[in-house]
Amino acid sequence: MVGTDDTELSRDLGVFAVFTVTAGTMIGAGIFILPGPAAAGAGPAAALSFGLAGLIALVATMCAVELSTAMPQSGGSYYFTSRAMGPLVGAVVGFGAWISLIFKGSFALVGLGWYVTEFLEVPALGVALAGGLALTLVNWVGAEESGQLQNAVVVGLVAILAVFAGGGFFAADPGRWSNFAISGTEGVISTTGLVFISYLGIVKATAVAEEVEDPGRTLPRAMFGAVIFVTLLYILVMLIVTGVMEIDEIAESSAPVAEAGGRFLGSFGGSVLALAGVLATVSTANAAVLTSSRFPFAMSRDNLLPPAFERSSPRFGTPSLSIWLTGGAMVTLVVALDVEKLAKLGGTFGILVFVLLNVTVVLLRSAQPEWYDPDYRTPLSPALPLAGAVAALSLIPFMGLLSQLTAVGFVVLGAVWYLVQTWVGDPVEPDHDIRDQLLGAQYRRSIEEKTGEVGNDATLGPHVLVETVEGETNPHLLTVMRAFTDRLDADLDVLTITEVAPQLPLSEAAHDVDDDWQETIEHELALRDHAVVFDHVRAHDRTDALLGSVDDRTELVVVDWEDPIRKHHLRESHVDEILRSAFPVRLAVLKDRGTGAIGDIVVATGTGPYDRAEVEVADAIAAATGASLTLVKAIPEDASESATVSAEEYLSDLATLLSAPVETELIRTNDVETALVSRADLADLLVMGAPAHPGRYREFFGQTTDYVAAETDTSVLVVKEPEVPFRRRLWRRVRRLVG
Repeated sequence: MVGTDDTELSRDLGVFAVFTVTAGTMIGAGIFILPGPAAAGAGPAAALSFGLAGLIALVATMCAVELSTAMPQSGGSYYFTSRAMGPLVGAVVGFGAWISLIFKGSFALVGLGWYVTEFLEVPALGVALAGGLALTLVNWVGAEESGQLQNAVVVGLVAILAVFAGGGFFAADPGRWSNFAISGTEGVISTTGLVFISYLGIVKATAVAEEVEDPGRTLPRAMFGAVIFVTLLYILVMLIVTGVMEIDEIAESSAPVAEAGGRFLGSFGGSVLALAGVLATVSTANAAVLTSSRFPFAMSRDNLLPPAFERSSPRFGTPSLSIWLTGGAMVTLVVALDVEKLAKLGGTFGILVFVLLNVTVVLLRSAQPEWYDPDYRTPLSPALPLAGAVAALSLIPFMGLLSQLTAVGFVVLGAVWYLVQTWVGDPVEPDHDIRDQLLGAQYRRSIEEKTGEVGNDATLGPHVLVETVEGETNPHLLTVMRAFTDRLDADLDVLTITEVAPQLPLSEAAHDVDDDWQETIEHELALRDHAVVFDHVRAHDRTDALLGSVDDRTELVVVDWEDPIRKHHLRESHVDEILRSAFPVRLAVLKDRGTGAIGDIVVATGTGPYDRAEVEVADAIAAATGASLTLVKAIPEDASESATVSAEEYLSDLATLLSAPVETELIRTNDVETALVSRADLADLLVMGAPAHPGRYREFFGQTTDYVAAETDTSVLVVKEPEVPFRRRLWRRVRRLVG
């Protein structure tokens, strides 16, 4: 559950205010610095690279808006992902977002040095270092951002760029675009990754969600409009720069926009554009210091970083350690890396953050926690967010080995740091993790699959096949046979198999079925409306004989399990073989340990959801016998509130799908197997599901079912759904995805 505080902010920001905040995070250093490296990488097609990066950013913006309207107490990508997927993912995103903005700030400082040299003959590196130290100092003493100043800066930059675009439209020579993509598709994609750093500040704008009037309408309009507008502006600026200058000239220029403007606006126009470049780079670098320094501050409040990062300066009231660490890292990177490496490194971390935002939306939509109720919902989900995530990830192979290794390194660092903090530090916040949300999504999907299917008699076949042992008639088997016959409205085929030694011809294995035993079964079942047909098969292989007896009329196969159950005893047994086989219909294996009537049925599972088979089978028996039915689920003792609520809701929703009266029971335990054995011993019949793919496990049933079936003193019914071919399973998943 997402926590909130009691403080409410005035909701007075309209579309224009949010538009300027969002546009201001993008109209900065990127548009004044990147035309040079971008043109060198893709030529005029760099305009297309800006467009592709803008499309990916637009999808991420949609997801960010949805998350911000669901979590209005938002603090950016770290808050979204940590509250949705837990502190482990939050640590990775927190470090990633922090580092990406540090790289963006360093990138902007380099650009600041370039544009200042258009006015003063000073070393560009010296200007970048001095600018980084000055901005760090300004943020440390507590300079406050003014909304009106931000609006004025953005409007001023847009006005200057509008003049540039207007004059450049007529000055550009279309002939320079004849060799549009000088490096082909690979160059366009690689350059898309290079320019991606221009869009990293988008998520920052969602931090004002709590102050937005009617956020469900205002945020989408303002933020989508800003992304589209800035993307089109980037494309236009790139086309103009490549239309008035040669590619080699652009690549060698330290201030390409100013130099291009000087070609058709004169020296004064070039100077104005250079001044705009100075303002844009200062604004970008300052915003990077301000924003990135808040990530360690927020992570410290969640106990993911030491308390020192949360402490404020007693003199200025700002997070001193966080600000100086961030500023120091920016200055160091200015010295260590060139502008292209800074852009690609920052873009790589930004891509990972954007991908996780997209995945967060898909996960929350699937899990549907009670608190998740956004005012805006990303269209075509989950297809569109997943497509955006895939498109973003596809850029990383083109970002260079340094970027890839650094990104992997910091992901590992985030995960390791989280583990260290959980071992040696205070409890981290929030108290749930991605496993809880994934399990919630499993629960939700399980209920959706069962809805309309559980108890749907119209789709069931007319025959139940029971393999039993001649001469043996136990009461629980008869109860199960009668229950399935009634529920499925089916005739009953009772099969006895005599296994003949391989060296002996089948014709020589004389053995007749006892008529008295058949009459006993018919009498005790007392079926009036359904036929009971007996069959005796001699075979060298008992499992093959059972499979061969299944036909198009068979809906369910019940196997009477006479052998004793011990752990590992199942291997190479008849039960082992049939349940490991690709059985074409639903299968139920009964181990009878009772002599009385079935009055109490328990359906048990570990942390995962029930399969449809075991709940339907248990429901049929409970409805036929009037027995009490209890759905039991085990969860860890330290399960988070989110995991507990998801499990309770799942059991409650599942109970409503069954025809018999149902009770639910949630067991908190760190020893699932022992707890389920103890609960099963109090019942007359335990129903459990077998793994869909038992061959993947060392033991036939899987660890939990194998142990519980062996150790409990009650009768056990193990149920398995029919084997579904891989192609059909894949098709089902695709249909769920697009449906």
